[in-house]
Parts: sequence; C-alpha cells; structure tokens
Amino acid sequence: MPRIPSACLAATLGLACVTSAQAIAIDVPSVGVTFAWGLDAESSDTQTFSYVSPGASDQAWSTGGLRTASAGNVNATVNAWVNPVSGVFKSANTATTGSATRPADIAQSYARLDVTDVLRVSGPGATAAITFRMSYDTVFSGLGLSPFDAGDLASHFMQADSSRYASLTYQVPNPAYDPNAECTGSGEMFECGVETMAFFTERASADKTLFREWAQSERGFVYSNGDVDNGRYTGELLLSMVVPTNVDLTLNYTVYHGARCFHLSNCSVGVDASQSDYIGLEVGEGQTFTSAAGYRYEGLAAAVPEPSSLGLMLAGLLGVGVVARRRARAA
Repeated sequence: MPRIPSACLAATLGLACVTSAQAIAIDVPSVGVTFAWGLDAESSDTQTFSYVSPGASDQAWSTGGLRTASAGNVNATVNAWVNPVSGVFKSANTATTGSATRPADIAQSYARLDVTDVLRVSGPGATAAITFRMSYDTVFSGLGLSPFDAGDLASHFMQADSSRYASLTYQVPNPAYDPNAECTGSGEMFECGVETMAFFTERASADKTLFREWAQSERGFVYSNGDVDNGRYTGELLLSMVVPTNVDLTLNYTVYHGARCFHLSNCSVGVDASQSDYIGLEVGEGQTFTSAAGYRYEGLAAAVPEPSSLGLMLAGLLGVGVVARRRARAA
C-alpha cells in the first residue's frame, strides 16, 4: 500500500520538532475524496527545520503551484494537481539534502489522492463487464547509493515511490439466508453458517507499485529493494470485473507519489509524475454508468490546464479570443 511519511522526523535526531502547520488532508463535503500533500526539510548543520502542509486558505485540488520546504541546504518540493471529476492526478516531487558535516539531513515530499465512489451500470443485459483503468507515466531520478561514513546514526536510506491501488465491491442477496439462523459454538469453535449471511460480497482489486529504496546498514553495507531504477515508466493498472446491472458498486482508489532522503548527504531524489495519472472507466456496448459523486472517469487529459502549466493556460486564452472574434464577425 502507499506510504505516507511522518509529520516530523526531528525527534529521531534528538531535536525539538516545531511545525508551521499541522499535517491535514483536504476533504470535500459529501464526496469521498481526500487530496493530501506534505513537505519536510531538516538540516542537522543549521539546526533548522521546515514543514509545509495544506492550510485553510490553500486550494482544495492543487498545491497552488510549486511548494517548497527549505532548511539550510535541505529542500523538498511538490507541485500537484487533481481533477477527480474527469479523472486526473499529476504530481512532481523532489527531496534534496546538502553537503552536511554528518549524514543526518532529512528531506521528504509526498502527494496522495484517495477516492471512494458509488457506481451503477445500466443498459441491456443482467450483467456488465466493467473496466477501471489508471494510465501512469512516471520518471525517477537520483537513485543509487555508495558506501559512506555513517557516523553514529543507524538509518540511512532514499526512497522513490509512485503507487496506485483500486478495488470494486458489490453485494448480492443470499438466497439461502435464514433470518432465524444463529451462529453456533464458542471460542475458537464459534461458527456462522452460510444461512446467517444476508448478502454475499463480491470484490476485485488491483495495484501497481513503482518503488525503489537504497539504504546503508549499520555495518556499512549498501543494499536496495524495489523493481524500478532511474528512468521513465509508463503503463496501465487495469481492474476488470463482471458485475450485475442496476446494483450499487463501491469503487475505491488511491494514488501516491513520494520522494525521501533520510539521514543522507548529497541526496537528490525526484519522482516526476506530471504526466500521470489518467483515470478512466469503461462499460459494455450500449451500457452506461452513473457516479454518485458525479464523476466522469474519462481517462483523458483534463479539459482545463494544470495550474503549473502557463503555456497551456495561454493557449486556452488565445483560443477563447479566436472564438470571440468569430462570434463578433458572425454578428
């Protein structure tokens, strides 16, 4: 499952932890969506610490452009944007530590989207083949570690993470259900027969984790785990399921991007998912779906520009001007 960094790691160095804002997630009322992000920067040389997370005045669906946490030569950045209606989540995260006198600096950045929605498929037939699709495009950089003098600190690692998870669930009545049936036994022998269950729950899930960690042990050995390296990774997470029509389906999905440098010097990890994720939903021919949240799950580029893309914004404004001139000529 996706990883979320701790709000404060200064305590691991025996230092006081002072945050400028509490780690919070922005919830949209009556819709099961949480968009969260956070930055940590801790410099052992300057004894300074910076923590940045969403505040009450921040935008609900964006970091509001590039956000930075800085402490001495330590920096963490995030630039993330989400449109849950069309189905888009983009994020670029970096974590950088400077040339400290001892490898004790910490930098970390993350952005995360969690969505819960209720779907219903309608159209011809008693069943429908539904496919949930998450197209990803992520570039990793800065991974790799050589042995170094660790001093008296035990934990030293860098991490790059771009993960996504999805599940579909629905319930159908149990024809063998007996409202008078009771569970029998006690303790470890306590049993409930199938006749005690009013519904059967059907579920399917899928996940795609792009993760890499490089670390140095207490004895100075360098090792790594994970299945990605520096470079670009593209693909799709597909979750397919045959479901009954006109039945409530619960959809849950999570997307997480993060970069971490923990107790390291000269570390610079980047997770650029600014071309990810496009989230789509497909049903059979002649069938349609409805979303309780009103989401379309287009699986395409967003209809409006990302806040971080001035070029796209200017192109859109230019297009509006062209349309306006055409209307003026027609009048």
